[in-house]
Amino acid sequence: MTDHDDVRLPLLGAYAMAPTDPADEAVFYDGVADLGIGGLELPLPLPGAPSLEPAWLARNVLPSWDLLVTCIPTVMGRLGTDPAYGLAAADDDARARALADVARARDLALRLADEHGRRRVVGIQVHSAPGPRGGGRDALTRSLEEISGWDLAGAQLLVEHCDAASDEHVAVKGFLALEDEIAAVRTAGGSVSGSADATGLSVNWGRSAIEGRSAATPVEHVRGAVDAGLLGAVVLSGATGETTAWGEAWGDAHIPPRGGDPALAPSSASLLGPDEVRETLDAAGPAALVAVKVSVRPRDADVPTRLAVARAALTLVGDARRAAR
Repeated sequence: MTDHDDVRLPLLGAYAMAPTDPADEAVFYDGVADLGIGGLELPLPLPGAPSLEPAWLARNVLPSWDLLVTCIPTVMGRLGTDPAYGLAAADDDARARALADVARARDLALRLADEHGRRRVVGIQVHSAPGPRGGGRDALTRSLEEISGWDLAGAQLLVEHCDAASDEHVAVKGFLALEDEIAAVRTAGGSVSGSADATGLSVNWGRSAIEGRSAATPVEHVRGAVDAGLLGAVVLSGATGETTAWGEAWGDAHIPPRGGDPALAPSSASLLGPDEVRETLDAAGPAALVAVKVSVRPRDADVPTRLAVARAALTLVGDARRAAR
């Protein structure tokens, strides 16, 4: 979908801020439908989750929406009991288990395309787990080469960069360095940004800030992906070096941006603000998909509060996007 200036409307990672109560969740997604978004960043959870059921998708996801599927909930869920797991795993069996999960995302893309007669899933975000402690660039390359041979129903395969392993602090994810992911994507056939038949990269603002302990790192990562001709998406999710209601400093908790809207007052410690959003989008250029993924505190916030945070974050990003052109 596009807005009036032929720039695609942002996607919303609504799952990160949705209520857990099913009735409240339904009301929440009704409100999300009125936010003027282009679609959702949709999670691929572990098997058996309600959000994988056709009835859930029909109830909560507009047929007009594009979907950017992220495999990170499954990746983190698997790593909790299977630390060798991942597309970058040196162990072939562990790598095969990760490929089987990406195949679930593929099957979802194929099913939705068949049901709607068009591409619904515009991208599938995969990850370089388990990182250098149990894997590496060559294994990731082999996985990407295999997936790129699949029919993904028009979805672009995207390696979403998460904070890399570090000798200076304890990493949250601890996956491969951006340069290793770039090398793997290039070898596996990555090419011009935005090409649906080429593997690319996705940069998550918050996770890059966590890696570098700085608001400068996400822009550096976006520019690195652009210079490599591989940037496919930018996910705007905040981070902070302070302890807040979202948790300890440098946690991957999707703190919203800071801004003047009263709904963003609780996230005033966020490193992501209007200037950072504008600089990031300016570096990314107009072709990249843009998604906004934030969470809400308190955890038991009511639906109007959740929707107010989503609306404020989307407005901030929209204003910054227009200023970046």
